[in-house]
Amino acid sequence: MVAFRNFRQQKGFTLVNIAGLAISLASVMLIYLYIIDEDGFDRFHPDADNLYILGTHLKKNETEQTSAYAAGAWLKAIQQNFPAVTGGTQLVSLGYPASFRPAGTDNILLSENVFWVTPGFTDLFSFPLLQGNPATVFAKPNAIVLSASVARQLFEATNPIGKTLETSHIYATDNKYIPLIVTGVLADYPKNSHIQPDYLISSGMLRPLMTANNSNWLENWGDNNGYFLTYLRIAPNTDVGKLAGAFNRIVQRNVQKRPASSMEPVIRPLKNVHFDEELGTSYNNSRIASKKYLYIFASTALLVILIASINYMNLATARAIRRAKEIGIRKVMGSNRLQLAGQFLGESLLTTAFALLAAFVLAIILLPVFNGMTGKQFGLLHLLQGRQVGAVLLTTLLVGLLAGSYPALYLSGLLPIQVLKNVRIANSGADRLRKGLIILQYTISMLLLMSTGFMMKQMAFIHQSTLSRTGDQLLSVRWSGMASLSNYLSLKARIQEDPELSVVTLANHLPNQDYFGSLDHTVSFPQLSNQSYTWGGINGDYDLPQAFGLKLITGRPFMHGNTADSAAYLVNESAVKALGLSIDNIVGKRLTIKRSFEDVSQQKEGTVIGVVQDFPYRSVRHVIAPLVISSRPAPDDRIMYVKLPAGKFQEKIAVVESRWKQVLPGIGFDHWFMSEEFGRMYESENRMSDLFKAFSLLSILIASLGLFGLSSYLAERRTKEIGIRKVLGASLPEIMRLLLMPFLSLLVIACALALPVSWLLIHRWLQDFMYQVSMDALVFLISLFVVFFLTLLVVSYETIRAARVNPVKSLRAE
Repeated sequence: MVAFRNFRQQKGFTLVNIAGLAISLASVMLIYLYIIDEDGFDRFHPDADNLYILGTHLKKNETEQTSAYAAGAWLKAIQQNFPAVTGGTQLVSLGYPASFRPAGTDNILLSENVFWVTPGFTDLFSFPLLQGNPATVFAKPNAIVLSASVARQLFEATNPIGKTLETSHIYATDNKYIPLIVTGVLADYPKNSHIQPDYLISSGMLRPLMTANNSNWLENWGDNNGYFLTYLRIAPNTDVGKLAGAFNRIVQRNVQKRPASSMEPVIRPLKNVHFDEELGTSYNNSRIASKKYLYIFASTALLVILIASINYMNLATARAIRRAKEIGIRKVMGSNRLQLAGQFLGESLLTTAFALLAAFVLAIILLPVFNGMTGKQFGLLHLLQGRQVGAVLLTTLLVGLLAGSYPALYLSGLLPIQVLKNVRIANSGADRLRKGLIILQYTISMLLLMSTGFMMKQMAFIHQSTLSRTGDQLLSVRWSGMASLSNYLSLKARIQEDPELSVVTLANHLPNQDYFGSLDHTVSFPQLSNQSYTWGGINGDYDLPQAFGLKLITGRPFMHGNTADSAAYLVNESAVKALGLSIDNIVGKRLTIKRSFEDVSQQKEGTVIGVVQDFPYRSVRHVIAPLVISSRPAPDDRIMYVKLPAGKFQEKIAVVESRWKQVLPGIGFDHWFMSEEFGRMYESENRMSDLFKAFSLLSILIASLGLFGLSSYLAERRTKEIGIRKVLGASLPEIMRLLLMPFLSLLVIACALALPVSWLLIHRWLQDFMYQVSMDALVFLISLFVVFFLTLLVVSYETIRAARVNPVKSLRAE
């Protein structure tokens, strides 16, 4: 009852505290959702703690790479030689999407989430069948299991079991449709799974491919074709490091020895795969994350909560005089310090409890926005899951204790004889603490603002690269694995019948992400030396430079009608620098080029006709390497690009799709914008930048609430002083300076702390990028100005309000 009475008497104080705590707790709820979801990757499988992935560590010359794929013979060998391996399965992922359509229809779906599996899949992994018999779903080689969402897309509300589904794939079916029988429907996997099995097909279907040319993928030790995603179940308490070492000795006895290269098995816990950045070349980037971002988000949650707690502590200690007589009377009536401290802690916990209720409502309201930032699909049930609820309740309890601890100790320690005699309470310790907390609050706010500013600047720099600028208008249409190259010129001509679709080209899948495969080519210039170089190579057609907006520095582009240009090449600036030539001396030079894995007999010759300005064709985590651009499309890495007119995207996509269906009937139309590929490439950084923007704004809002409450109270305490100064002729600016200067002096100290710390943190983050924005003073100055302006705005409002009070009323106030 005492707490509620105090809440009623101090409504403004209570509302400011509840609002600040509610915003901070809502932020923490959302951050916890993200952290719990990321940390829970692949933990939904039965016996997840004992599941592992068997991969390969490769060394070649001076380069090393870890792959999630293992040679086909390894699973059988490790199971036969090590009883601790109690289960295993192999998945085939062939790359390129497969096409699926119900028999007799043209309803085609394309997907890369296709896995050919052995029966052991149902034993190792979560396999919640909604329809079908788990013991027999993969008994026949033409069996296929669909995810629930795909089953609805293909068969709507009808029962798909026993229905015929036709599939086509460049490798698995030689681009011919073959029939499969649907034997099961699998509940959709959670989004926090490193594989999303929309289609599971019996590996028996691949037997002709796996045994072609007198080979057998399941007998490959590492020298031939046949690599699988291989998963193991290992008995608890097994020393996995020793197991991997012992198995490596078996592998070395069976694999062919090669100079300057080697391979050895690696065994990694499945639950850690999501954060295993060494496996980034094996999985889509959205399936591999950096654990440092979880630490950053957790730190952000801590900082936001800290700001709200500081508000409570500052306001509670500042308003101590209001409750001094209450404390004195209660002490005279027999209350001891422990009882009083318990009361104030109780008030703090009650305040945070009210804030928690408000935070829950606020989190529900903000969920759609948060989902858009993070790419997640959180709902109300996620907010109510046990781990989430436990973490939030524990945080609320800690915040209540933290926020109320010092006020409880300080207020309960006031001496009754002083407060009852109306002696002015002065506590230098409390004053120093309050100032220190304000400095800390300012420092945290500026840290978040400065970090956000540089993140935004770095992401803007990335998206302003040559390919990224043109990517908003470049429609990418998958060609490799879908259509024959012989149809390309016919389709291009049909598309170009529309005068607004004149720019069409066929080139590699760009930007080149780490898991796409290498663009490396072996290049030499016989007229210069016998040295060979390993450079990047992009293959396209004559329209590639125009489509990608490449800037020609010297020479000429590819010319239509000039058949000799089929053996012509463009190089970038970095290539010229690597040769030690001037820009003008490279044009006309002869070169030979082949892909790194091709034989010398397959190399091609040609002439350099021009030099283009450097552009990042891979992630900016990689330096821009020397590059050769050919006018001949690559044999197995082809995307068709169509430049669309601004403002007519949907209309022109429909035109391209209609021409596609006319020229390529029965082949799925898979498309995206090149800018979307950049979005996927920097997915983690984009999310981090967006989240930091949001939480920086929230932290500033919470800090402003605290400043508003504190400046309001300080203005109220100095009402009489303000009245006297007005009577003596003080102007409004002088009164404003009186109340503003204490805050500005604290802000100056906070700036001195925030600048070096933020510089260090931002500098470390930027090291992830080969090309970085400069750490100029503008972002720092803008951040400082924002905090200064908000302080000026908040304090000025309260000062003006106090200064406008009639001095007669001010002088009567006590």
